Amino acid sequence: MDKLLGGYPRGRTVLISGRAGSGKTILALHFVNTRCADRERVAYIGVEEGKEDIFMQASQFGWDFASYEGKGLLKFHPILEERMVEAKYQFDSYGAERGFGALIDLIEPGVENVVIDNLGILALDMPLSRFRQQLDYLVFALAKRRCTSLIICDETTMERFGEVALYSVDGALRLMRRDNPYTDSRERVLEIVKMRRTPTPIDYLTFEIGKKGIEIVK
Repeated sequence: MDKLLGGYPRGRTVLISGRAGSGKTILALHFVNTRCADRERVAYIGVEEGKEDIFMQASQFGWDFASYEGKGLLKFHPILEERMVEAKYQFDSYGAERGFGALIDLIEPGVENVVIDNLGILALDMPLSRFRQQLDYLVFALAKRRCTSLIICDETTMERFGEVALYSVDGALRLMRRDNPYTDSRERVLEIVKMRRTPTPIDYLTFEIGKKGIEIVK
């Protein structure tokens, strides 16, 4: 990925999409691990999974997120837990009513990197025009803070807002599973849909999920 793209563009937002189980979160965990290993601060906004689950997933690949958290390099924002309280008492702090601006309020000054996983959940009740407006604002606000950001979005949301979402972000990666007619087996592939200011390959990149996380197949 780094050889192809020169890394994620600094201070820009990249959209990661795909169906359940395609590897979206693991790709984001790679990003978190490399940024924290380089002693950069990361804010992880967990909309779909709690901190314990995310940290456990990372540990399966040998990445010690608890250590990064203890050093002040990683801040996990547990939106999932807050959403469950909201569901119980029927109010909405982060979704269609308030928009995505509340997410920006969570990010502390000086944070260089942001992961939002999964933005699609907060957009379930949004009409198309409001989704575009709110996503534009989110990307704009992250850029103003010079944050390098990954926004994860499920395929259901992309089917509703896909083309609109692609116009808002600086880059987009799509993960999927497909049948390989030559090997008569299923394989995981990654498509670089767009990456502004970067030559973008048009071929799919085949990858596997192994002990070290996502590994591109030569």
